[in-house]
Amino acid sequence: MSEVKSVPADYGRARLTARTRWRASRRARRDGRAGIGTEHYARQLERGARMALDDLMARFLKEHTALVGRVHEESERIVTEYDAPREDDLRREDVPAALARFGGWVSQWRTEVTACQQRGLALAACADQELAHYEAAYARAARLEELPPAESPGAAALDETWTGPPDWLLDGVVVRRALQILEQRIGPAPAAAGRRERGNR
Repeated sequence: MSEVKSVPADYGRARLTARTRWRASRRARRDGRAGIGTEHYARQLERGARMALDDLMARFLKEHTALVGRVHEESERIVTEYDAPREDDLRREDVPAALARFGGWVSQWRTEVTACQQRGLALAACADQELAHYEAAYARAARLEELPPAESPGAAALDETWTGPPDWLLDGVVVRRALQILEQRIGPAPAAAGRRERGNR
C-alpha cells in the first residue's frame, strides 16, 4: 500500500481541498473493497500530521530566533537590575522603561506563539476531516452502515506544545524571575508600553 501523501501543507487552512477529498475517496473505495481496515489510514494520517507539525514548529522557531533572543537578553538585564546587590544602590538604566520594553517583547512572543498554535490546530483538524471523509467513502464502498470508531489522528498528533499556554522557551530560571518582577512592578499585560519602547530603542 502506498503512503498517504494528502496531509495538508497549508497550515492556515481548516478545510480540505477538492483534490485531497478526491484522493481520500479513491483510497477508501480501494481499501473498502479489499477489506483493509481504516486504522491503517488513520495511522498514516497521524504520522503525516506529526511531520507537518514538526515542520511548522521548525519554521516558526527559525523565523523568531531574534525575538526569543531579545526576551532572554532583556530577562538577564531585568534580573540583574532588580536582584543583584549594589554598593551604591543605584541602577544602570531607567528600569521602568526596561520593564515595559521587556513586557512588550514577551507579549509579542506570546501573540506569535498563539498564532502558530492556531495554525497547528487547523492542520490537525484537516487530518481529522480527511479521515472522516475517507471513512464515509469507505463505508459506502464496503457497504457498511457503521464503522468502528478510529482514533482521531489530529488529537493523537497534538501535545501540550499546541494546546497549552503560549510560553514556549520562557521556562528558564532567569526568564521566570524576570516575568515575576514584571508582574509585580507593572502588571501582567504591558504590551502597549512595550511597543512604544521598542520603537524608541
